Order: sequence, then C-alpha cells, then structure tokens
Amino acid sequence: MKKSRDDSRLSRLDSRRHGASAACRGERIESMGNLLPAVFFGHGNPMNALSRNRYTEAWAELGRTIPRPKAVLSISAHWFVPQTGVTVSTAPKTIHDFGGFPRELYGVQYPAPGDPELAQRVRKLLAPTPVALDEGWGLDHGTWAVLRHVYPEADIPVVQLSIDENEPASFHYEIGERLAISPAQGRWKANIWSLNRR
Repeated sequence: MKKSRDDSRLSRLDSRRHGASAACRGERIESMGNLLPAVFFGHGNPMNALSRNRYTEAWAELGRTIPRPKAVLSISAHWFVPQTGVTVSTAPKTIHDFGGFPRELYGVQYPAPGDPELAQRVRKLLAPTPVALDEGWGLDHGTWAVLRHVYPEADIPVVQLSIDENEPASFHYEIGERLAISPAQGRWKANIWSLNRR
C-alpha cells in the first residue's frame, strides 16, 4: 500500500525527536541560551494522576532535570475540536473529562495560572491560520494528570492549544514546525497524548 503524504511527513518527524530524548537524559541543549525541548508524554490511564510508578517517577525526574520554564504550552489530544484554539484564561479550570473512575480522581485540582501573553504570541506565530482565543476551556486531564507530577506545585503558567479535528496530520505537523522555529524565550512545549489514542 502506498504511503500517504501525511504518513511520510510523520515518518520524518519521528527521526527528529532526538531533542526530547536528550532532555530525558538530562542533557542541556545549547542554542540562543538554553533552548527548552518539546516533549511528548503518553499519559496512559488517568489514574496515573494519583499513582506513583515508573512512568510518573520519570515525569517527576524530567521536571527536576530540565531548566525551569516560564510557561508550558500543552497540545492535548483531549481538546479535539473543529477549530484551532488557545486558552487565554488567567486561571484555567481543572477539567475532569472522563467517567467511571474513583471519586478521588474527580477531586484533583491543578490550579496552575494561565498566560494570556503566551496565548497571544502563539496566535501571532500561527498567522495566517485563524486561532480562537478561548476563555471557556481549561486544563483537561491530558495536561494536568502529567503536569501534577512534573510541576507538583502548579506554579508555572500553562496554556493549551487545541487539535483541529477538521484538518489532516500535515496541518498539525506544520503548526509544530512554526512553533519550533520561534525563539524559545523560556517557554516549553509539551505534547501530551494518551497512548491509547489513534
């Protein structure tokens, strides 16, 4: 079967993930000062938010290893909507977007502040792609279930960028490229995806 254009572009993306691997080994990437890496997290079972296991310990170690960012830009598979949006709230709510789990999980709050300035910057970087400034969404469990281990104090601002369900993989790849070539300025991109997502 012939590979699609999207498949071949994603294969090339796989070969470029050395930055995230280097970060997990605790290496510093030097370019324009300390360039913070883009990191891919597979959050797995939402109960990992409450668990201590080899996955959550690795997430915590990453938080202790990489330089502390000014803010985190998270792209979560759980904000899958028919547009490209970015959260602009100064106090994003903790969203419990799942069902059938123990009550304890629904009580978890991750009160990290938002960063409207970063949201506006993301919008400008992605122009001419329309990017909605969203005040209604918050931090879904794809983001907070991981970050509560990486940054348990919830004291680093977090902004989420949606995945546009109407666009092909190549569209999202190019969004990643546009964000990657911008000066880091102490921001950190975290691609947070459940391993059981397609």
